[in-house]
Amino acid sequence: MEEQTAPEATAEPMSFGEKVVNILTAPGELFENVRLTGKTTSNWLLPMVLFIVIAASLNQLILTNPSLVEQMNTLTRKGIDEAVTKGSMTAEQAEKAAESTRPDSLIFRILQIVGVALITPIALFLLSLVYWLLGKWAMSASAPYMKVVEVAGLTFIISILETMVTTLLAYGTDSLFAGPNLALFVSNFDLQNKLHLALSKVNVFTIWDLAVVSIGLSKLFQRHLPKVLVLVFALWIVWSVLTVLTGMSFGR
Repeated sequence: MEEQTAPEATAEPMSFGEKVVNILTAPGELFENVRLTGKTTSNWLLPMVLFIVIAASLNQLILTNPSLVEQMNTLTRKGIDEAVTKGSMTAEQAEKAAESTRPDSLIFRILQIVGVALITPIALFLLSLVYWLLGKWAMSASAPYMKVVEVAGLTFIISILETMVTTLLAYGTDSLFAGPNLALFVSNFDLQNKLHLALSKVNVFTIWDLAVVSIGLSKLFQRHLPKVLVLVFALWIVWSVLTVLTGMSFGR
């Protein structure tokens, strides 16, 4: 992957507190500052670590709710039973799988924490690569890859808020599938229902996140915001359609 030389720093970086405030209230100012400052690892590392800690902690909190745990058990058991029916898993294997994937088991709790810690940085760097390529190929723009990582990493602040709201909604509605999306208004959410999955994609925080990322990329690539918005949202729509059609997830 070709890497451009980082632009010479021409501004003083903001404090982390200022970055938190600005990404919520004035993202344009924040990302202009990111563009004009040198390589700043803390721009992506600190928000990412905070997200991992908070997301892992809230996942553990969910596991203290008996009703939500029972819903997890039901989903897990259903998946295992389907695997046995299709012949991809024996009855003995199914029992072992059921034991190790019980939400109230220690191994499940550990795997949840490890999963968040591993998947989060992988997702950040892969998504940043997609945005970097989008700028290079669709906008004929050049910017250091790690600067794109900084832009994407700072939006973890929004993801932290989303995780908090989602946890509150799960507790408040007593539903594992509750979230700040249109599927919240579906009484009996069904993972096999394509319409339900599509509604779950229309998430307030996802739209906010994509808009803020678009502002950051427009500053970094020095391109008009409307064009960047169209490209970023088009990319999200394609991804959403693919995940809904394949039933990969009910989240972002």
